[in-house]
Amino acid sequence: MQDWYLLIFIGIGLALVLLELLMGLFTGFDLVFLGSAFILGGLISWPFHSWVLALVATMVICVAYIALGRKYVHRWAAVKKEISNIDRIIGLKGIVLHAISAGTPGLVRVGNEEWRARAETAIEQGAMIEVTEISGVTLRVKKCQGGN
Repeated sequence: MQDWYLLIFIGIGLALVLLELLMGLFTGFDLVFLGSAFILGGLISWPFHSWVLALVATMVICVAYIALGRKYVHRWAAVKKEISNIDRIIGLKGIVLHAISAGTPGLVRVGNEEWRARAETAIEQGAMIEVTEISGVTLRVKKCQGGN
């Protein structure tokens, strides 16, 4: 008896693992684990020469991974974003020292530091601003509501 089903299950498993590698681990290891389920399902059924057993074993392993293991794998593989000291300036308020025009950066004071700043609209000297983002050494700011 030929074990053609064994080759199909292993081939599908290898294709899923290869697809994960080609995608750059974009799917969070899901294709690797599902591909491994196909390979294991095929190998488990090999001594019994049963494609039904291969299908059932693969389905049980896939369901077990999705129901039980996926949450833990994704939590383990997740990249944790740490807020750096420079990111903590976002949301702080400051004052404009040199006026900011739409195309030309100005100078602002946030806390005890002076920063180069850009804005979508012109902001006059002495106005209160809020930091919305930071790029390199330039702050992106907006005028505070009720500011001068």
